[in-house]
Amino acid sequence: MAVGGDAFKILQWSGDFDGAWADGGLERYRREGFDGLDLTPGGAWAPANLGFLEELEGLRFLEVRGKVADDLAAFRHVELEELTLATGSRRRVPEVVRPRLKALCVTDRPGVEVAQRWPNLERIRIGGWRGADLGQVAGAQRLNRVYLEAKRQRGTLRGLETCTALTELISINYAVEDTAPLSGLHNLREVRLMAASPTPSHSRVSFADLAGPELTKIWISNARNLLDFDALRSLPRLRELRLIGCALRGSDAELLKSLPASRDVRIIDPVE
Repeated sequence: MAVGGDAFKILQWSGDFDGAWADGGLERYRREGFDGLDLTPGGAWAPANLGFLEELEGLRFLEVRGKVADDLAAFRHVELEELTLATGSRRRVPEVVRPRLKALCVTDRPGVEVAQRWPNLERIRIGGWRGADLGQVAGAQRLNRVYLEAKRQRGTLRGLETCTALTELISINYAVEDTAPLSGLHNLREVRLMAASPTPSHSRVSFADLAGPELTKIWISNARNLLDFDALRSLPRLRELRLIGCALRGSDAELLKSLPASRDVRIIDPVE
């Protein structure tokens, strides 16, 4: 669940090895000029909240991996640019606007509304996602990467049609009803719609909806209604196509064989 980058000086603090944060974490953060914190509660240290973060001036990167019942202080930190919270908390995200945040990785929880909370967010990953549409990212003009780890539910892609900067969409264990909301997203480079059983099958997947000029990778699993294979011929940059456990007609399989050799096309039976 980690997000990160080389642009930060990150202090790694583990409760198992470093003890409680009060044992010197703040002093070291200030003394050595850190602007990032990779925090893992453990051992005898099990913080009930993250209120101590308020003392960290200039904190731009934060990753917390471990149970914290109240992690809301992380969302209130003004200067954060990248935030990962793998805390298991289901508390509602506070109604604060943080325009500096560019990357967010969280487990599903109330209040994850991108345009309202983080207007300049570029990347989002949600684990244990329970949604039935993508309304929570609607209007996110700068969002270019969406990664969803769902709970084997069926739903729509409604909301994505407004994310015109989107270049990468990955969904795991989410059965898509219709790919139509993707049809106007001409910056897409990668689409992975993975719905392995016991997740229900995708309902309607049309390659015509994925006909953007920048598309290089398409992975689809567990689709029973694949349409418009001819559209694959018109994708100038397509280099990788994976169809996993999908229902294909004989004519569709023949068309796939006729695609240029430069395109890595694989039809995979997940049983094998």
